[in-house]
Amino acid sequence: MIKKEQIKEYEEQRLGRNKDTKVNLTYINSGKYRKKFNYISNNTKLSRMLYQIAKKSLIHRSGTKYEDMYWIDLDRLAIIARETDALCEKKITYSASTEKKIKQYKNLLTLHTHPDSFPPSIDDLNSNFYHNYVAGIVLCHNGKIYMYSANEEINKNYYELLVESYIKNGYNEDRAQVLALSEIQMNFDIDFKEVIAE
Repeated sequence: MIKKEQIKEYEEQRLGRNKDTKVNLTYINSGKYRKKFNYISNNTKLSRMLYQIAKKSLIHRSGTKYEDMYWIDLDRLAIIARETDALCEKKITYSASTEKKIKQYKNLLTLHTHPDSFPPSIDDLNSNFYHNYVAGIVLCHNGKIYMYSANEEINKNYYELLVESYIKNGYNEDRAQVLALSEIQMNFDIDFKEVIAE
């Protein structure tokens, strides 16, 4: 006899849902997750806004490999652009409208989801540098949150070689990326950290 859980899982797969990228909604709605945003900013309004965007984005993208991204003007604490209709998996494509809007602001914070729950990619860091964003936040489907910023470009091949070397030493992809970023952080003008509520 087929159980209800099996039917639900089959329906989700049929509808394009991916169980590996499904968000734990109980955790995302918990006080423990909410508290992480107090460690990002001591401005109550901003931390509340970030949490609301995080919940909305993660619920929207739960069970998919697509990403959402938001741009916040820190001077006015307002969302000035968003990309929530991605057509390519695990990638944000800036529309012409977004490109135009972000050029008008000098104090931007970005948030975007990572369905594979990896830390900021080298493309994330380089985009942060190219666009002169104040900082970026990665919202992982597993509940982790990373902050990052970059004041110089990092060679993508160099980063990939570092990740590969850590994988060859027995680390999984996620840990290899974290270790590669930590090593780059010691030698280049970038910053990244996992946001942990103590």
